[in-house]
Amino acid sequence: MTVTSIRSRSADCRRFSVASTALTVVCRTQGRGADKEVTVSVSGEVDAANAKHFAHAVREAAGVSASVVLDLTDVNFMAFDGLSALYALSAHLSREDVTWCVVGSKAVSRVLELCDPEGLIPLATGIPTLRGAEPA
Repeated sequence: MTVTSIRSRSADCRRFSVASTALTVVCRTQGRGADKEVTVSVSGEVDAANAKHFAHAVREAAGVSASVVLDLTDVNFMAFDGLSALYALSAHLSREDVTWCVVGSKAVSRVLELCDPEGLIPLATGIPTLRGAEPA
């Protein structure tokens, strides 16, 4: 997995590296301190081989922030292990009092529809891809 930080004038950025060839994570942060907003964009496949690394990279990217948007619109496959990673992320972010949501691809939305009928993972629907969006 390759993790890249995007730098902008108003952004706080971190670098992460996780060894996997099937997953790429890009993090963009905006603001500082209690107003910090993080967008984590993931592309590739989330499976048993990289689900723990996926969760760790997203958790590290979130850091101490007020809100996190997890952009999974370029994830073309998510195994049940990926869903377990999302539940772990949800528990962690809830404990940290971080507002978050997932913007999913068709593959991710389908897994959440089938395996998360209670809606414990906050799925944002009707939002176009965030990749390449400029900070406000």
